[in-house]
Amino acid sequence: MFEVSNRILTMLCGLAVCASAAVDQCKPIGWATRSGRTSTEFNVTGGGNATPITVKTFADLQKYAKDSSPRVIYIDGTLGDGWSGRTGDRLNITGSNKTIIGLKPGTVLKAPIHISKASNIIVRNIVIQGPGSNAEQAWDNLTIENNGSKNIWIDHCEFWDGQDGNADVVKGADNVTFTWCIFGYKKKSSHNLSNLIGSSDNEPESEGKLNVTYMFNWWKAANQRKPRCRYGNVHVVNNLLTGDANITNGTDVLGVAAGHMCRVRTERNVFINENNPIYTGVANGTGVNEVIDNIFTNCSGNTKGTGTSFTPPYEYTSFMLKASEVEAAVKANAGATLKSPTECDANYVEPEPPTPDKQYQAEKGTITGGVSENSNGGYHGDGYVNFDKGGDVVVKVKVDTAGQYRFDIDFANGSSEARSLAISAGLDTATTSFKTTGGWTVWETAEVLVSLAADENAVKFATVGGNDGPNIDQFDVTLVKAAEKDTTEKPTSIHTKTAAVVEPSVYHVDIFDTKGSLVRRMNVLSAKVGDVAWMTRGLPAGLYMMRMSAPDAGVDRSKFITVK
Repeated sequence: MFEVSNRILTMLCGLAVCASAAVDQCKPIGWATRSGRTSTEFNVTGGGNATPITVKTFADLQKYAKDSSPRVIYIDGTLGDGWSGRTGDRLNITGSNKTIIGLKPGTVLKAPIHISKASNIIVRNIVIQGPGSNAEQAWDNLTIENNGSKNIWIDHCEFWDGQDGNADVVKGADNVTFTWCIFGYKKKSSHNLSNLIGSSDNEPESEGKLNVTYMFNWWKAANQRKPRCRYGNVHVVNNLLTGDANITNGTDVLGVAAGHMCRVRTERNVFINENNPIYTGVANGTGVNEVIDNIFTNCSGNTKGTGTSFTPPYEYTSFMLKASEVEAAVKANAGATLKSPTECDANYVEPEPPTPDKQYQAEKGTITGGVSENSNGGYHGDGYVNFDKGGDVVVKVKVDTAGQYRFDIDFANGSSEARSLAISAGLDTATTSFKTTGGWTVWETAEVLVSLAADENAVKFATVGGNDGPNIDQFDVTLVKAAEKDTTEKPTSIHTKTAAVVEPSVYHVDIFDTKGSLVRRMNVLSAKVGDVAWMTRGLPAGLYMMRMSAPDAGVDRSKFITVK
Protein backbone atom coordinates (compact mmCIF):
# COMPACT_ATOMS: atom_id res chain seq x y z
CA MET A 1 0.00 0.00 0.00
CA PHE A 2 1.28 3.46 -0.91
CA GLU A 3 2.21 5.62 2.08
CA VAL A 4 2.62 9.40 2.06
CA SER A 5 5.60 10.43 4.15
CA ASN A 6 5.29 12.78 7.09
CA ARG A 7 7.52 15.27 5.29
CA ILE A 8 5.18 15.44 2.26
CA LEU A 9 2.18 15.83 4.54
CA THR A 10 3.99 18.60 6.37
CA MET A 11 4.68 20.48 3.16
CA LEU A 12 1.12 20.13 1.88
CA CYS A 13 -0.41 21.26 5.15
CA GLY A 14 1.96 24.22 5.32
CA LEU A 15 0.44 25.58 2.11
CA ALA A 16 -3.22 25.35 3.10
CA VAL A 17 -5.41 25.15 6.18
CA CYS A 18 -5.08 21.58 7.40
CA ALA A 19 -6.89 20.10 10.38
CA SER A 20 -5.71 16.51 10.35
CA ALA A 21 -2.20 16.11 8.98
CA ALA A 22 1.26 17.24 10.01
CA VAL A 23 0.76 20.99 10.54
CA ASP A 24 -2.47 20.87 12.51
CA GLN A 25 -3.68 24.46 12.77
CA CYS A 26 -6.34 23.49 15.27
CA LYS A 27 -4.11 21.87 17.84
CA PRO A 28 -2.19 23.72 20.58
CA ILE A 29 1.58 23.27 20.49
CA GLY A 30 4.65 24.55 22.26
CA TRP A 31 5.04 25.91 25.77
CA ALA A 32 1.27 26.39 26.24
CA THR A 33 1.00 22.60 26.44
CA ARG A 34 3.40 22.20 29.38
CA SER A 35 3.33 22.85 33.12
CA GLY A 36 6.02 25.36 33.98
CA ARG A 37 9.45 24.57 32.54
CA THR A 38 8.89 20.81 32.75
CA SER A 39 7.89 18.03 30.36
CA THR A 40 4.61 17.49 32.21
CA GLU A 41 1.79 17.87 29.71
CA PHE A 42 -1.10 20.29 30.08
CA ASN A 43 -4.22 19.92 27.94
CA VAL A 44 -5.14 23.41 26.68
CA THR A 45 -8.91 23.25 26.19
CA GLY A 46 -10.09 26.80 26.89
CA GLY A 47 -13.84 26.59 27.47
CA GLY A 48 -13.85 22.94 26.48
CA ASN A 49 -17.31 21.51 25.80
CA ALA A 50 -19.24 24.46 27.23
CA THR A 51 -22.26 25.45 25.18
CA PRO A 52 -21.10 28.27 22.86
CA ILE A 53 -22.31 31.81 23.51
CA THR A 54 -22.46 34.28 20.61
CA VAL A 55 -21.91 37.88 21.73
CA LYS A 56 -22.84 40.97 19.73
CA THR A 57 -21.97 43.64 22.31
CA PHE A 58 -18.71 44.47 24.03
CA ALA A 59 -20.47 44.49 27.41
CA ASP A 60 -21.53 40.86 26.99
CA LEU A 61 -18.05 39.86 25.82
CA GLN A 62 -16.52 41.48 28.90
CA LYS A 63 -19.07 39.89 31.23
CA TYR A 64 -18.35 36.33 30.07
CA ALA A 65 -14.56 36.87 29.89
CA LYS A 66 -14.52 37.80 33.58
CA ASP A 67 -16.88 35.27 35.13
CA SER A 68 -15.85 32.03 36.83
CA SER A 69 -17.51 29.57 34.44
CA PRO A 70 -15.84 27.79 31.50
CA ARG A 71 -16.93 29.62 28.35
CA VAL A 72 -16.78 29.20 24.58
CA ILE A 73 -17.47 32.70 23.27
CA TYR A 74 -18.01 33.65 19.62
CA ILE A 75 -17.58 37.30 18.64
CA ASP A 76 -20.17 38.28 16.02
CA GLY A 77 -19.30 41.58 14.33
CA THR A 78 -17.01 44.45 15.34
CA LEU A 79 -17.11 45.06 19.09
CA GLY A 80 -15.67 47.86 21.23
CA ASP A 81 -15.44 51.63 20.84
CA GLY A 82 -11.65 51.94 20.67
CA TRP A 83 -9.04 53.35 23.02
CA SER A 84 -6.09 55.71 23.32
CA GLY A 85 -3.31 55.62 25.88
CA ARG A 86 -4.91 54.03 28.92
CA THR A 87 -8.50 55.13 28.40
CA GLY A 88 -11.32 53.54 26.44
CA ASP A 89 -12.50 49.97 26.05
CA ARG A 90 -10.20 47.14 27.19
CA LEU A 91 -11.13 43.45 27.28
CA ASN A 92 -10.05 42.06 30.67
CA ILE A 93 -9.84 38.27 30.70
CA THR A 94 -9.65 37.44 34.40
CA GLY A 95 -11.66 34.22 34.40
CA SER A 96 -9.93 30.93 33.56
CA ASN A 97 -11.06 28.29 31.03
CA LYS A 98 -12.14 30.57 28.21
CA THR A 99 -12.20 30.17 24.42
CA ILE A 100 -12.78 33.43 22.55
CA ILE A 101 -13.09 33.24 18.76
CA GLY A 102 -14.03 35.66 15.99
CA LEU A 103 -16.87 34.11 13.98
CA LYS A 104 -15.73 35.42 10.60
CA PRO A 105 -12.37 36.07 8.95
CA GLY A 106 -11.01 39.45 10.00
CA THR A 107 -13.28 39.86 13.04
CA VAL A 108 -12.22 43.21 14.55
CA LEU A 109 -12.02 43.91 18.26
CA LYS A 110 -11.76 47.65 18.93
CA ALA A 111 -10.22 47.06 22.34
CA PRO A 112 -6.87 45.71 23.55
CA ILE A 113 -6.83 42.42 25.45
CA HIS A 114 -5.51 42.13 29.02
CA ILE A 115 -5.09 38.61 30.45
CA SER A 116 -4.30 38.64 34.17
CA LYS A 117 -4.24 35.71 36.64
CA ALA A 118 -6.24 33.53 34.26
CA SER A 119 -5.23 30.11 32.90
CA ASN A 120 -6.27 27.72 30.12
CA ILE A 121 -7.16 30.47 27.66
CA ILE A 122 -7.59 30.24 23.86
CA VAL A 123 -7.93 33.42 21.76
CA ARG A 124 -8.38 32.93 18.02
CA ASN A 125 -9.32 34.65 14.73
CA ILE A 126 -9.35 38.27 15.98
CA VAL A 127 -7.84 41.48 14.57
CA ILE A 128 -6.74 44.28 16.90
CA GLN A 129 -5.75 47.50 15.16
CA GLY A 130 -3.98 49.86 17.58
CA PRO A 131 -4.05 53.66 17.35
CA GLY A 132 -0.34 53.81 16.42
CA SER A 133 2.75 53.56 18.58
CA ASN A 134 4.27 56.15 20.91
CA ALA A 135 6.93 56.28 23.59
CA GLU A 136 4.40 56.61 26.43
CA GLN A 137 3.38 53.71 28.64
CA ALA A 138 0.10 53.10 26.84
CA TRP A 139 -1.82 49.82 26.63
CA ASP A 140 -0.39 47.08 24.43
CA ASN A 141 -2.71 45.44 21.91
CA LEU A 142 -2.31 42.32 24.04
CA THR A 143 -0.81 42.02 27.51
CA ILE A 144 -0.43 38.70 29.36
CA GLU A 145 0.85 39.34 32.87
CA ASN A 146 1.06 38.32 36.53
CA ASN A 147 1.47 35.00 38.31
CA GLY A 148 -1.42 32.70 37.47
CA SER A 149 -1.57 33.73 33.81
CA LYS A 150 -0.49 30.48 32.17
CA ASN A 151 -1.29 27.87 29.53
CA ILE A 152 -2.45 30.46 27.05
CA TRP A 153 -2.73 29.87 23.30
CA ILE A 154 -3.06 32.85 20.93
CA ASP A 155 -3.84 31.58 17.43
CA HIS A 156 -4.66 33.10 14.01
CA CYS A 157 -4.83 36.66 15.34
CA GLU A 158 -3.51 39.98 14.02
CA PHE A 159 -1.96 42.75 16.10
CA TRP A 160 -1.27 46.03 14.29
CA ASP A 161 0.16 49.40 15.38
CA GLY A 162 0.17 48.80 19.13
CA GLN A 163 0.79 51.98 21.11
CA ASP A 164 3.38 50.59 23.53
CA GLY A 165 3.66 47.16 21.92
CA ASN A 166 1.72 44.56 19.96
CA ALA A 167 1.72 41.55 22.30
CA ASP A 168 3.68 41.41 25.57
CA VAL A 169 4.16 38.59 28.11
CA VAL A 170 5.47 39.94 31.44
CA LYS A 171 5.57 39.82 35.26
CA GLY A 172 5.45 36.10 35.98
CA ALA A 173 3.14 34.92 33.21
CA ASP A 174 4.08 31.51 31.82
CA ASN A 175 3.49 28.80 29.22
CA VAL A 176 2.28 30.87 26.27
CA THR A 177 2.15 29.92 22.57
CA PHE A 178 1.56 32.18 19.58
CA THR A 179 0.74 30.41 16.28
CA TRP A 180 -0.23 31.74 12.85
CA CYS A 181 -0.40 35.36 14.10
CA ILE A 182 0.66 38.61 12.43
CA PHE A 183 2.51 41.29 14.41
CA GLY A 184 2.83 44.38 12.25
CA TYR A 185 3.02 48.12 11.78
CA LYS A 186 1.41 50.18 9.04
CA LYS A 187 2.40 53.62 10.37
CA LYS A 188 5.95 54.91 10.65
CA SER A 189 7.22 55.62 14.17
CA SER A 190 10.41 55.24 16.16
CA HIS A 191 8.47 53.20 18.75
CA ASN A 192 7.20 50.37 16.54
CA LEU A 193 8.26 47.81 19.17
CA SER A 194 6.32 44.60 18.85
CA ASN A 195 6.74 41.72 21.34
CA LEU A 196 8.28 42.14 24.79
CA ILE A 197 8.86 39.22 27.16
CA GLY A 198 9.75 40.50 30.64
CA SER A 199 9.40 44.19 31.34
CA SER A 200 12.51 44.72 33.50
CA ASP A 201 15.86 43.19 34.43
CA ASN A 202 14.61 43.44 38.00
CA GLU A 203 11.50 41.25 37.79
CA PRO A 204 12.07 38.40 40.29
CA GLU A 205 8.55 37.02 39.87
CA SER A 206 9.55 36.08 36.29
CA GLU A 207 12.53 33.88 37.16
CA GLY A 208 11.96 30.40 35.75
CA LYS A 209 8.82 31.62 33.94
CA LEU A 210 8.00 33.60 30.76
CA ASN A 211 8.34 30.42 28.66
CA VAL A 212 6.95 31.32 25.23
CA THR A 213 6.73 29.60 21.83
CA TYR A 214 6.33 31.49 18.53
CA MET A 215 5.58 29.21 15.56
CA PHE A 216 4.28 30.04 12.06
CA ASN A 217 3.91 33.79 12.83
CA TRP A 218 4.71 36.82 10.66
CA TRP A 219 6.42 39.98 11.90
CA LYS A 220 5.82 42.75 9.35
CA ALA A 221 7.75 46.05 9.41
CA ALA A 222 8.37 46.05 13.17
CA ASN A 223 11.37 48.07 14.37
CA GLN A 224 12.33 45.91 17.35
CA ARG A 225 11.20 43.20 19.80
CA LYS A 226 10.65 40.30 17.41
CA PRO A 227 10.75 39.22 20.22
CA ARG A 228 12.95 40.85 22.92
CA CYS A 229 13.04 38.71 26.05
CA ARG A 230 14.18 38.42 29.66
CA TYR A 231 14.17 35.38 31.98
CA GLY A 232 12.25 32.95 29.76
CA ASN A 233 13.11 29.97 27.58
CA VAL A 234 11.78 31.29 24.27
CA HIS A 235 11.34 29.16 21.16
CA VAL A 236 11.19 31.11 17.87
CA VAL A 237 10.60 28.49 15.17
CA ASN A 238 9.25 28.56 11.59
CA ASN A 239 8.38 32.27 11.61
CA LEU A 240 8.64 34.90 8.86
CA LEU A 241 10.19 38.32 9.59
CA THR A 242 10.04 40.95 6.83
CA GLY A 243 11.27 44.54 6.85
CA ASP A 244 9.82 47.55 5.04
CA ALA A 245 12.08 50.59 4.61
CA ASN A 246 9.05 52.84 4.01
CA ILE A 247 8.04 52.25 7.64
CA THR A 248 11.34 51.52 9.41
CA ASN A 249 13.74 53.86 7.57
CA GLY A 250 15.61 56.20 9.92
CA THR A 251 14.96 54.11 13.03
CA ASP A 252 16.97 51.45 14.87
CA VAL A 253 15.85 48.07 13.55
CA LEU A 254 16.65 45.08 15.74
CA GLY A 255 15.43 41.51 15.41
CA VAL A 256 15.34 38.60 17.86
CA ALA A 257 16.99 39.88 21.07
CA ALA A 258 17.90 37.74 24.09
CA GLY A 259 18.22 39.88 27.21
CA HIS A 260 18.76 39.30 30.93
CA MET A 261 18.67 35.57 31.82
CA CYS A 262 16.74 34.73 28.63
CA ARG A 263 17.58 31.74 26.46
CA VAL A 264 16.25 31.81 22.87
CA ARG A 265 16.19 28.97 20.36
CA THR A 266 15.89 30.68 16.94
CA GLU A 267 15.18 27.80 14.56
CA ARG A 268 14.30 27.52 10.85
CA ASN A 269 12.94 31.05 10.46
CA VAL A 270 13.07 33.29 7.39
CA PHE A 271 14.40 36.87 7.67
CA ILE A 272 13.87 39.15 4.62
CA ASN A 273 15.07 42.79 4.38
CA GLU A 274 15.83 42.84 8.11
CA ASN A 275 18.54 44.81 9.92
CA ASN A 276 20.36 43.03 12.76
CA PRO A 277 18.15 39.92 12.57
CA ILE A 278 19.95 38.47 15.61
CA TYR A 279 20.62 41.28 18.10
CA THR A 280 23.08 40.66 20.94
CA GLY A 281 23.31 44.15 22.41
CA VAL A 282 21.04 43.49 25.40
CA ALA A 283 22.47 40.12 26.50
CA ASN A 284 24.24 41.58 29.58
CA GLY A 285 26.38 38.47 29.78
CA THR A 286 23.39 36.24 30.62
CA GLY A 287 21.29 36.23 27.45
CA VAL A 288 21.75 33.34 24.98
CA ASN A 289 20.45 33.07 21.41
CA GLU A 290 21.11 29.77 19.64
CA VAL A 291 20.63 30.18 15.87
CA ILE A 292 19.72 27.00 13.93
CA ASP A 293 19.15 26.62 10.15
CA ASN A 294 17.59 30.02 9.42
CA ILE A 295 17.40 31.82 6.05
CA PHE A 296 18.62 35.44 5.82
CA THR A 297 17.73 37.24 2.56
CA ASN A 298 18.91 40.80 1.86
CA CYS A 299 19.67 41.30 5.55
CA SER A 300 22.35 43.48 7.14
CA GLY A 301 23.92 43.29 10.58
CA ASN A 302 24.44 40.27 12.77
CA THR A 303 23.08 36.83 11.86
CA LYS A 304 25.23 34.79 14.27
CA GLY A 305 24.03 33.22 17.49
CA THR A 306 25.57 33.05 20.96
CA GLY A 307 25.83 29.88 23.02
CA THR A 308 23.52 26.92 23.49
CA SER A 309 19.94 27.55 24.55
CA PHE A 310 17.63 24.69 25.63
CA THR A 311 15.91 21.59 24.30
CA PRO A 312 12.12 22.10 24.12
CA PRO A 313 10.29 19.60 26.37
CA TYR A 314 7.44 19.25 23.87
CA GLU A 315 7.28 17.44 20.52
CA TYR A 316 7.40 19.71 17.48
CA THR A 317 9.89 18.25 15.01
CA SER A 318 7.31 16.06 13.23
CA PHE A 319 5.46 19.12 11.93
CA MET A 320 8.31 21.64 11.82
CA LEU A 321 8.83 22.93 8.26
CA LYS A 322 12.06 23.28 6.41
CA ALA A 323 13.15 26.91 6.39
CA SER A 324 12.63 26.94 2.61
CA GLU A 325 8.93 26.12 3.11
CA VAL A 326 8.20 28.73 5.77
CA GLU A 327 7.59 31.87 3.69
CA ALA A 328 4.87 30.34 1.51
CA ALA A 329 3.14 28.60 4.40
CA VAL A 330 3.06 31.64 6.67
CA LYS A 331 1.93 34.06 3.96
CA ALA A 332 -0.89 31.69 3.00
CA ASN A 333 -2.25 31.05 6.48
CA ALA A 334 -1.17 33.63 9.08
CA GLY A 335 -3.69 36.11 10.42
CA ALA A 336 -7.41 36.06 11.23
CA THR A 337 -8.16 33.89 8.19
CA LEU A 338 -10.39 31.15 9.60
CA LYS A 339 -13.76 31.12 7.86
CA SER A 340 -15.58 29.94 10.97
CA PRO A 341 -14.96 28.00 14.18
CA THR A 342 -15.80 24.85 12.23
CA GLU A 343 -12.22 24.92 10.98
CA CYS A 344 -11.07 24.40 14.56
CA ASP A 345 -14.19 22.78 16.05
CA ALA A 346 -14.98 24.71 19.27
CA ASN A 347 -18.43 23.01 19.20
CA TYR A 348 -19.58 25.28 16.38
CA VAL A 349 -22.00 24.22 13.66
CA GLU A 350 -22.19 26.67 10.78
CA PRO A 351 -25.88 27.47 10.23
CA GLU A 352 -27.25 27.28 6.72
CA PRO A 353 -28.38 30.68 5.41
CA PRO A 354 -32.16 30.97 5.18
CA THR A 355 -33.50 29.70 1.88
CA PRO A 356 -34.75 32.44 -0.45
CA ASP A 357 -38.36 33.36 0.08
CA LYS A 358 -38.42 35.98 -2.69
CA GLN A 359 -38.10 35.53 -6.42
CA TYR A 360 -34.95 37.53 -7.19
CA GLN A 361 -31.53 37.47 -5.48
CA ALA A 362 -29.58 40.71 -5.97
CA GLU A 363 -26.18 38.97 -5.66
CA LYS A 364 -27.03 36.94 -8.79
CA GLY A 365 -26.98 40.12 -10.90
CA THR A 366 -24.06 41.80 -12.68
CA ILE A 367 -22.21 43.85 -10.06
CA THR A 368 -20.10 46.86 -11.04
CA GLY A 369 -18.39 48.66 -8.17
CA GLY A 370 -19.27 46.34 -5.33
CA VAL A 371 -19.15 42.70 -4.26
CA SER A 372 -21.34 39.73 -3.48
CA GLU A 373 -20.74 39.19 0.24
CA ASN A 374 -21.90 36.81 2.98
CA SER A 375 -20.04 37.99 6.09
CA ASN A 376 -23.07 39.62 7.78
CA GLY A 377 -25.75 37.18 8.89
CA GLY A 378 -29.49 37.24 8.29
CA TYR A 379 -29.42 37.25 4.49
CA HIS A 380 -31.14 34.69 2.24
CA GLY A 381 -29.61 32.60 -0.52
CA ASP A 382 -25.91 32.88 -1.30
CA GLY A 383 -25.30 36.41 -0.01
CA TYR A 384 -26.09 40.05 -0.66
CA VAL A 385 -24.70 43.04 -2.61
CA ASN A 386 -22.33 45.38 -0.78
CA PHE A 387 -21.90 48.50 -2.95
CA ASP A 388 -18.74 50.52 -3.35
CA LYS A 389 -19.20 54.26 -3.70
CA GLY A 390 -20.66 54.81 -7.18
CA GLY A 391 -21.44 51.11 -7.61
CA ASP A 392 -24.43 49.36 -9.14
CA VAL A 393 -25.93 45.95 -9.83
CA VAL A 394 -28.12 44.96 -12.81
CA VAL A 395 -30.66 42.17 -12.28
CA LYS A 396 -32.74 40.65 -15.08
CA VAL A 397 -36.44 40.74 -14.18
CA LYS A 398 -39.01 39.06 -16.41
CA VAL A 399 -42.74 39.85 -16.23
CA ASP A 400 -45.67 38.93 -18.45
CA THR A 401 -47.50 42.25 -18.31
CA ALA A 402 -46.22 45.78 -18.82
CA GLY A 403 -47.13 48.18 -16.06
CA GLN A 404 -46.20 49.63 -12.70
CA TYR A 405 -44.69 47.13 -10.24
CA ARG A 406 -44.01 47.24 -6.51
CA PHE A 407 -40.51 46.09 -5.61
CA ASP A 408 -40.24 44.62 -2.07
CA ILE A 409 -36.50 44.86 -1.37
CA ASP A 410 -34.75 43.35 1.64
CA PHE A 411 -31.93 45.64 2.78
CA ALA A 412 -29.60 46.35 5.70
CA ASN A 413 -28.11 49.74 6.55
CA GLY A 414 -25.86 49.66 9.59
CA SER A 415 -24.52 53.17 9.01
CA SER A 416 -25.62 56.21 10.97
CA GLU A 417 -27.62 57.81 8.16
CA ALA A 418 -30.04 56.93 5.38
CA ARG A 419 -28.56 55.85 2.04
CA SER A 420 -30.17 56.15 -1.40
CA LEU A 421 -30.40 54.00 -4.50
CA ALA A 422 -31.69 54.87 -7.97
CA ILE A 423 -33.70 51.93 -9.30
CA SER A 424 -34.23 52.11 -13.05
CA ALA A 425 -35.74 50.03 -15.83
CA GLY A 426 -35.93 51.45 -19.34
CA LEU A 427 -36.90 55.10 -19.09
CA ASP A 428 -38.41 54.84 -15.60
CA THR A 429 -36.31 55.65 -12.52
CA ALA A 430 -37.23 55.80 -8.85
CA THR A 431 -34.74 57.24 -6.37
CA THR A 432 -35.43 55.88 -2.91
CA SER A 433 -33.93 56.51 0.51
CA PHE A 434 -33.19 53.43 2.63
CA LYS A 435 -33.33 54.19 6.36
CA THR A 436 -30.83 52.98 8.95
CA THR A 437 -31.63 49.54 10.34
CA GLY A 438 -29.40 49.67 13.41
CA GLY A 439 -26.90 47.08 12.20
CA TRP A 440 -25.56 45.27 9.14
CA THR A 441 -27.19 42.03 10.28
CA VAL A 442 -30.61 43.69 10.71
CA TRP A 443 -32.68 43.33 7.52
CA GLU A 444 -35.84 45.24 6.67
CA THR A 445 -38.02 45.55 3.58
CA ALA A 446 -38.50 48.69 1.47
CA GLU A 447 -41.21 49.22 -1.15
CA VAL A 448 -40.42 51.01 -4.44
CA LEU A 449 -42.64 51.54 -7.51
CA VAL A 450 -40.99 51.07 -10.93
CA SER A 451 -42.57 50.57 -14.37
CA LEU A 452 -41.54 47.45 -16.27
CA ALA A 453 -42.04 46.37 -19.85
CA ALA A 454 -43.50 43.01 -20.75
CA ASP A 455 -40.87 40.26 -21.04
CA GLU A 456 -37.31 40.77 -19.74
CA ASN A 457 -36.10 44.00 -18.08
CA ALA A 458 -32.58 44.97 -17.03
CA VAL A 459 -33.25 46.56 -13.64
CA LYS A 460 -30.37 48.62 -12.28
CA PHE A 461 -29.84 49.40 -8.60
CA ALA A 462 -27.29 52.25 -8.49
CA THR A 463 -25.81 54.36 -5.71
CA VAL A 464 -26.48 58.07 -6.00
CA GLY A 465 -24.01 60.94 -6.26
CA GLY A 466 -20.94 58.78 -5.76
CA ASN A 467 -22.09 57.84 -2.25
CA ASP A 468 -22.42 54.48 -0.49
CA GLY A 469 -25.61 52.49 -0.61
CA PRO A 470 -27.35 50.02 1.68
CA ASN A 471 -26.66 46.29 1.35
CA ILE A 472 -29.44 44.64 -0.66
CA ASP A 473 -30.41 40.98 -0.58
CA GLN A 474 -33.55 39.61 -2.24
CA PHE A 475 -36.66 41.21 -3.75
CA ASP A 476 -40.09 40.43 -5.20
CA VAL A 477 -42.01 42.33 -7.87
CA THR A 478 -45.82 42.63 -7.78
CA LEU A 479 -48.00 44.18 -10.49
CA VAL A 480 -49.78 47.25 -9.15
CA LYS A 481 -51.27 48.69 -12.33
CA ALA A 482 -51.10 47.28 -15.83
CA ALA A 483 -50.22 49.63 -18.66
CA GLU A 484 -53.21 50.67 -20.77
CA LYS A 485 -53.31 48.96 -24.12
CA ASP A 486 -52.49 50.95 -27.28
CA THR A 487 -55.53 51.13 -29.57
CA THR A 488 -53.81 52.98 -32.42
CA GLU A 489 -52.67 51.18 -35.56
CA LYS A 490 -49.05 52.31 -35.24
CA PRO A 491 -46.80 50.44 -32.83
CA THR A 492 -45.80 52.41 -29.80
CA SER A 493 -42.70 52.32 -27.61
CA ILE A 494 -43.38 55.06 -25.04
CA HIS A 495 -46.14 54.99 -22.43
CA THR A 496 -47.33 57.80 -20.23
CA LYS A 497 -48.90 57.43 -16.84
CA THR A 498 -52.38 57.70 -18.38
CA ALA A 499 -52.33 56.20 -21.88
CA ALA A 500 -50.14 54.80 -24.64
CA VAL A 501 -49.19 57.29 -27.35
CA VAL A 502 -47.50 57.23 -30.72
CA GLU A 503 -43.73 57.68 -30.40
CA PRO A 504 -42.84 61.33 -31.20
CA SER A 505 -40.34 62.09 -33.93
CA VAL A 506 -38.26 64.44 -31.75
CA TYR A 507 -37.41 64.39 -28.04
CA HIS A 508 -36.20 67.27 -25.90
CA VAL A 509 -33.25 65.97 -23.88
CA ASP A 510 -31.84 67.71 -20.78
CA ILE A 511 -28.82 66.28 -18.94
CA PHE A 512 -28.11 67.34 -15.34
CA ASP A 513 -25.16 66.58 -13.05
CA THR A 514 -25.70 65.19 -9.55
CA LYS A 515 -25.87 68.74 -8.14
CA GLY A 516 -28.83 69.51 -10.38
CA SER A 517 -26.98 71.81 -12.79
CA LEU A 518 -27.94 71.61 -16.45
CA VAL A 519 -24.92 70.48 -18.46
CA ARG A 520 -26.46 69.75 -21.87
CA ARG A 521 -29.73 70.47 -23.75
CA MET A 522 -30.57 69.13 -27.18
CA ASN A 523 -33.33 67.95 -29.49
CA VAL A 524 -32.87 64.34 -30.54
CA LEU A 525 -34.54 62.47 -33.37
CA SER A 526 -36.41 59.34 -32.34
CA ALA A 527 -33.95 57.14 -34.20
CA LYS A 528 -31.09 58.45 -32.06
CA VAL A 529 -32.81 58.55 -28.67
CA GLY A 530 -31.33 55.24 -27.58
CA ASP A 531 -27.75 56.28 -28.34
CA VAL A 532 -26.73 57.49 -24.87
CA ALA A 533 -23.02 57.44 -25.76
CA TRP A 534 -23.66 59.88 -28.63
CA MET A 535 -25.79 62.20 -26.49
CA THR A 536 -23.17 62.33 -23.69
CA ARG A 537 -20.06 62.50 -25.84
CA GLY A 538 -17.48 64.86 -24.32
CA LEU A 539 -18.99 64.93 -20.81
CA PRO A 540 -16.67 64.09 -17.90
CA ALA A 541 -17.02 60.59 -16.47
CA GLY A 542 -19.61 60.35 -13.72
CA LEU A 543 -23.30 59.92 -12.88
CA TYR A 544 -25.91 62.13 -14.56
CA MET A 545 -29.69 62.53 -14.68
CA MET A 546 -31.20 62.50 -18.19
CA ARG A 547 -34.67 63.93 -18.76
CA MET A 548 -36.46 63.10 -22.03
CA SER A 549 -39.67 64.89 -22.89
CA ALA A 550 -42.11 65.36 -25.76
CA PRO A 551 -44.85 67.62 -24.41
CA ASP A 552 -47.14 67.21 -27.40
CA ALA A 553 -47.16 63.46 -26.89
CA GLY A 554 -47.42 63.63 -23.11
CA VAL A 555 -44.00 62.04 -22.57
CA ASP A 556 -41.81 63.08 -19.63
CA ARG A 557 -39.31 60.53 -18.29
CA SER A 558 -36.07 60.69 -16.31
CA LYS A 559 -33.32 58.18 -15.64
CA PHE A 560 -29.81 58.01 -14.24
CA ILE A 561 -26.99 57.36 -16.69
CA THR A 562 -23.30 56.69 -16.18
CA VAL A 563 -20.64 58.24 -18.40
CA LYS A 564 -17.41 56.25 -18.44
